[in-house]
This record gives sequence, structure tokens and C-alpha cells, in this order.
Amino acid sequence: MQPYSEEMQPPADEPRLFLSTQPSTRGETRLVWTAVLLSAAAFVVAVPFAAVPLAPVPAFIPAYQSALVICDLITAALLFSKVRVLRSPALLVLASGYVFTAFIALAHALSFPGVFAPTGLLGGDSQTTAWLYMFWHAGFPALVIAYALIGDKAPGAALPFSANPGILISGCVAAAFVVVCALAFFATGNTHLPPLLANNRFTQAMTAVVSGIWLLCFVALAALWRRRSRTALDLWLLAVMWAWVFDMGLSAVLNAARYDFGWYAGRVYGLVAGSLLLIVLVFENGVQFRRLTRLSANLTTANAALEQLSLHDSLTGLANRRYFDAYLSDQVAVARRHKRTLALVMCDVDHFKAFNGRHGHPAGDECLKQVAAALRSCCRRPGDLAARYGGEEFVLVLPDTELAAAVRVAESARQAVAKLWAPGAPGDSAAFISMSGGVAVLARDAKASAEALIVAADTALFQAKRLGRNRIVEACVAAGDQAA
Repeated sequence: MQPYSEEMQPPADEPRLFLSTQPSTRGETRLVWTAVLLSAAAFVVAVPFAAVPLAPVPAFIPAYQSALVICDLITAALLFSKVRVLRSPALLVLASGYVFTAFIALAHALSFPGVFAPTGLLGGDSQTTAWLYMFWHAGFPALVIAYALIGDKAPGAALPFSANPGILISGCVAAAFVVVCALAFFATGNTHLPPLLANNRFTQAMTAVVSGIWLLCFVALAALWRRRSRTALDLWLLAVMWAWVFDMGLSAVLNAARYDFGWYAGRVYGLVAGSLLLIVLVFENGVQFRRLTRLSANLTTANAALEQLSLHDSLTGLANRRYFDAYLSDQVAVARRHKRTLALVMCDVDHFKAFNGRHGHPAGDECLKQVAAALRSCCRRPGDLAARYGGEEFVLVLPDTELAAAVRVAESARQAVAKLWAPGAPGDSAAFISMSGGVAVLARDAKASAEALIVAADTALFQAKRLGRNRIVEACVAAGDQAA
């Protein structure tokens, strides 16, 4: 495996993969804290008016909590999708927290008096809705604390491969549903719970319970802040929990009753807390999709380059043996189907080993490049193909070409090669480069295979070398008695 080096590092502007695995950027940190400070400023401005009574709007609850349920469920689905990839137990807990808030927000809306029924659809009393609100706003911070502690103790921990993420996710959803059902049952008509509302106003017990839950929110903030390896997801969760703190402060701590200014303003912060991480995750998915599109385009380009390398000779740039074999087979099939001629010219650089031994391999490589360029220049039609057959051997495939025309092309190629090199001293074969060639043609009515055509051209090439090299010899037309 290639060792890691600085050249292998992604560029600085490379999009990060996941919020839960990458540290936050400096710009992202500034953005989050700017949003938190603006929220805090709005909170401070709203505090003096928290107890101001406003007109009751019962329709506000189903509209507000329907939006919350939808946001929380989508956020949970996005987090669960990352659990399937990262197999992170901390993310599994956080996603379960959002499922829990979605279910209990729905139960809270169904129990709210005067919305769907005078005493709510769950059949509870005047305290049911208030206690469901307490359970709701205590449960999510508790799960955020669990997320922070699990991630901090084992930041790189992953679910065991034997564990099926789908089963775990289904189990967490089912567990959240069961817990919410149990809490709703417990809050419905339970005489052991102290009353939180009296004549639609908060009691002292309400103040004590809410203060404890508010303190739990600050504990969740501290747990996120104290994480050893704080990720971008932790940073955005800090913003979510601050919105949660402002929600609790205005709607349950500093206000006096339902439908006052603090009660409405707190719900606005609750909507911000419920939708903030969703917006960030959707944006992250957009960044990942853009990165995936770019990687797909790069992969397409790389595959095209790889195919080019796999089908072409790296030294000469001509088609290689693999491409030649496939192309010749296709052209033979076309020629036999349409009863056309097909010519094959096999060429060999004369005395190349002697030249290579005297002048060295770099000069030999340059020689092969110039020979390849000369052969390429002889391919005048779109269907003509020049290829490197192997070593110092080359081939020309000339579709729909008669024997005489093929011989003329081969002779022009031989002459083009002869012009590239000046002859040396008489008898010095190492200083003289020439080319021999053999030509074979598949007749219109022939049924010979590509292998038979190669054998015929190779036989003609051998004859040219035996006769003294630097010449072109034509073979007998490939006969029809060598059927494919």
C-alpha cells in the first residue's frame, strides 16, 4: 500500500464527508455563534414581555406541532441514513432522540385541551398536556447528553459488523414509540404527579420541575462543549440546545400562563430548534451530491483515459495488440457479411535488435515512434487502422481494399520509413533501418477467419525477409477453405 503523503491529502476546499466525522471550520464556527448571539439578543429583548397575556389561538398548536413532527422525523431519517453508513452508536442515539421528540410532540398535540376535544383526545385531565411537555423537554436533552458521552468515550467506535443497522434502527423507533406511549399513559390521570397548572396558570411545582429541566439543558450544552473531539455536528447541536434553552426559558420558566407572549415566543424558538439541524443536514446532502457529481465526472474521464491506455500502445500511441485483435475480428465479420475485401499488412523493422544494441534503447524507442508515425500517415480513410503487433512488428488493417491497392499502401509505408533514416556505411546493418512487409487480402467470397488472414500476411512477411528484407511481398488471397 502506498504510504500517506502530503500530496495525497485532499485540497483545502474539498467538501467534508459527514458532519459527524469532520471538525467544524472556522467560518462555520463564526456562523453558529453569530446565530446563537442573535438568538440570545432576541431572548433578552423578549424576557420583559414574557408574562404579557395574548389572545388564545388554539389552532396554533396543531399547526406548530405538525411542523415540528415533520421536521423531527425527516431529521431522524437523515441521521439514520448516516448510521447505516458510519455505523455510529452515538448517531443512533441522537436519531432516536429526534424520533422520540416527533412521537411525544404528536402526543402532546393530541392531548392539548380545546384543540381536537375540550379535554384532548387522550382522555386525560388538565395536567396531562403539561406533564407531556415536561417529559418531552427532558427527554431530548437527556439523549443529547447520552450522544455526547458515547461519542466522547469512543469517538471512533462503530456498531459491530454482525449487527444489522436496519434491525437496530427499527428497534430504536419501536422503543421510542413504546416509551412515548408509556409516558402518555403515565401522564393521563395520574394522581401521583403534582399539578403544574391551576386555572391555566403555572404552580410552584411547575416552576421547580421546569427549573430542573432547564438545568438539564445546560448540562447537555456542557456535555457537548466538553467533548474532546468536537465535530461540526456537535457545533450545530450546541446551537440547537441554545434554542432549546431559550424555548424553555420563555415558554415555561419566565412566563406566567398559556397563550402569553413568552408562551408563543418560546414555540418560535422550539421551531428553530426542531428545524435547524434539518436545514444543515439537507445542505450537507446537497454538498455531498455536488461532490458525487464531480467525482462521477472525474471517474468517467479516468475510465476513458484507462480505456485509451488499455487499447493503445503507450510508446507509439498506435492501437495495441488487444485492440487490433478485436478490430480485425469485427472487420472480417463485416467483410464476410457484405462480401467486401479486407487487406492486412504485417510489417517488421529490419535489423532492429542490432540497431538497438548499437545505439541504445532510447534511440530504439525513438525509432519505433517514428516508424509508427510513418505508418499512421498511410492510413488515409476512417476505417484504416495502424497498430503495434508486438516488439518491432506493426500491422495495417485496410477494409474494402483490393490486393493491388493494399500493396501500394504497404509500399508507401516502406518508403516513408526509409526516408526517416539515412543509410550508414556499406555492410553496417546496425546503422541502417528499413522495413519489410507482407500483404494478404480476404477475397469477397472467402470464408477464412481472422487467424487465417494473419497467417497469410505473416507468411508473406517471412518471405520478404528471406528474400533480403526492405521489400513488400504479397501473399495469396486468403482462401475460402479455412472457414472460421
